[in-house]
Amino acid sequence: MQPVASPVQQDDHSQSVFLDPDVSDLQSGPRLRGAILEYSGRAVSGWIVDAQSPASTVSIALFIASHCVEEGRTGRPAPASIGKQSAIGRPGFRINLSTRGVRRRLARALRNALIEPKHAQIYLRVSLNDGEYYEIPLFENFAPSEVVVALGFSTEDYDDLLFPNNDGRIVTGLAEGTSKEVRYICFYLPQFHSFEENDRWWGPGFTEWTNVARMRAQFPTHESPWLPADLGFYDVRLPETRRQQGDLARKYGIDGFCYYVYWFQGRRLLEKPLQLMLEDGEPNLPFCICWANENWSRRWDGSDAELLLGQNHSLDDDVRFIDDMADLLLDERYITVDGRKIIVIYRPSLLPDKQHMFDIWRKRARELGIGELLICNAMTFGEFDPRDVNCDAAIEFPPHTVSTREVPPTDVDAPATFAGKVYDYVDAMRSSLGKSYDFPFFPAVMPRWDNTPRKGARGHVFTRSSPEAFEVWLRDATLRAKGNSFTESLVFINSWNEWAEGAHLEPDSRYGRAFLEVVRRVASAEPISVQIRNTPDLLDCLSRQELEWAVKESSAHVEVLANLHRSGLGQSGVQRVRSGVPVEAEGASDGPVGSLLVIENINSQTSERVIADPRYEIVVRGWICAGTAFEASRQRTGFLVLSSLAAENAANSGYCLIVDWHERVDVKEYMKAESKDSYFGFQVSFSIRDLADGEYQLAVLEVGDGASLLVRSRHSIIVRR
Repeated sequence: MQPVASPVQQDDHSQSVFLDPDVSDLQSGPRLRGAILEYSGRAVSGWIVDAQSPASTVSIALFIASHCVEEGRTGRPAPASIGKQSAIGRPGFRINLSTRGVRRRLARALRNALIEPKHAQIYLRVSLNDGEYYEIPLFENFAPSEVVVALGFSTEDYDDLLFPNNDGRIVTGLAEGTSKEVRYICFYLPQFHSFEENDRWWGPGFTEWTNVARMRAQFPTHESPWLPADLGFYDVRLPETRRQQGDLARKYGIDGFCYYVYWFQGRRLLEKPLQLMLEDGEPNLPFCICWANENWSRRWDGSDAELLLGQNHSLDDDVRFIDDMADLLLDERYITVDGRKIIVIYRPSLLPDKQHMFDIWRKRARELGIGELLICNAMTFGEFDPRDVNCDAAIEFPPHTVSTREVPPTDVDAPATFAGKVYDYVDAMRSSLGKSYDFPFFPAVMPRWDNTPRKGARGHVFTRSSPEAFEVWLRDATLRAKGNSFTESLVFINSWNEWAEGAHLEPDSRYGRAFLEVVRRVASAEPISVQIRNTPDLLDCLSRQELEWAVKESSAHVEVLANLHRSGLGQSGVQRVRSGVPVEAEGASDGPVGSLLVIENINSQTSERVIADPRYEIVVRGWICAGTAFEASRQRTGFLVLSSLAAENAANSGYCLIVDWHERVDVKEYMKAESKDSYFGFQVSFSIRDLADGEYQLAVLEVGDGASLLVRSRHSIIVRR
């Protein structure tokens, strides 16, 4: 890694150390040439040239602390001529910060970064094609009051973006415009059977199960090993196995498989499962194909190192691909999008004369009766834009399409023998939320990722993966798919059975069918799981639309609302009073028999009317008895409600979550209460900066076990600026 470049405005370390606008001499001097022309709440833009490879594009990513907000690439640096002189065209870039998805990622990153503002920094990461990257700060060590200057935000802005306002209504369905059907397609690896080449390269009887069976945990918290559960160590040549896979996929909402095809100048490997599928019909499930058109290497990465079988692409050979795949493409189960047969190419950039070849493919497909093709590139190795590789659309392919922080090996207590890398799954998931592109694409997700079965101590592991985090990611991908440019929507999942990369949906010994249950729940448009509702770190990843849909039932709503407030409290240390009242206040028992609310003090003042300056924090202490509405053992959630006493300001109410509940045994003894009565004390700290001037009566709303009650006090707060 290169040293971090200095902030733009810092005179003693000019940004020109890494961004020199002079392109007259590319042989000496800084490697990066260019300039940042704008960095505001609307966009970050400029131009950048890699002096060592001026004809190449480079990747640009905007980071806030360790959180990637948005990615892009420079344009193609076409030659430019002025008179008799020619020059390198200046490849520009523009990172658009105005879309909804990007604004939400900005909000999350800013909020998380401001927990430790001393370490907060907004910077561009420029990644070059040889793996080097540079970090160019735009702002560093910024305070909350400076956020609006840095990226057009205020603290109120990012709070509202993160947490939906509760305006007293419960949404009963998804918003209009999202009724488009979504199909879920899983990548499928046909590696689970022995064949001649594998026997020769790896030893007799080798399959992917060989790698899975010998895996070992690489560090204490490594969730390894895992073993197949329901289907066992299967052989895909058996029709019973393929039938079981199809039945399982259909049961849990999977609409089809995308089979990897290994085709080398007319020679096919791993072709047996596809041949058998055509012969016996199992699995009887829609399908499409992905041409895995890289080298077959001993390192499992398509590289030239330790080559086993090379892909020697040529136009004369590659044009035959459609003819060789015709039996598959003509099958009635083959997946179409808007009437076009979808073909995925893993790395189209490796193909020579792509435009000419694809034209031949399309013509030949019509001649064979296949029809029209929708040629898609997998978004791998930085090759994202289908227009750059003459394709019709792109398909996301995580982990290639995610940005995430690398976890230091010491954080997971990895031994010195571990030479791999550890990444954060939740951070990777967050980097994909709401992401959009200016070209046709299909979103994709991955349930997990861990290729240590193949690479051992050199493997890459994503920690903190879970069915709950996967559900958040899949829900977001579903909404993104509904907003694409096609009349039919697909979401790809990587994958159905990549067991040696830890990216499988099939049941295993650790999670059973939990990941499949996620797909079923999302495909069936069910509300978010209870586990997500109890995980504030994941709740704030959901879109406002998803949250509203998830909390359509009152019992779920209060649970989600409470966890959102806990999340906000954990980030900022103090709650902000939200406008309106919780929806559970409507229909709540108002002052039931035997209920009592006692406010002991407000900001240590015991008077019933306390004047409060909205610039400062408010602390309210007291206790409540719910009377006969709640027994001591019953669970409840409480909100402190501030209701305006002025008729003209009746709508200007507010509320916040009571976090600190504790049983008041002393009060119970003093009141000589019966054992069934419950007396709970509370202390709540909050900010009233958004409340209008006026007088507000205090009340407590208790919700739980299907009941809700409102207990009012005589105390009030007078907000005066």
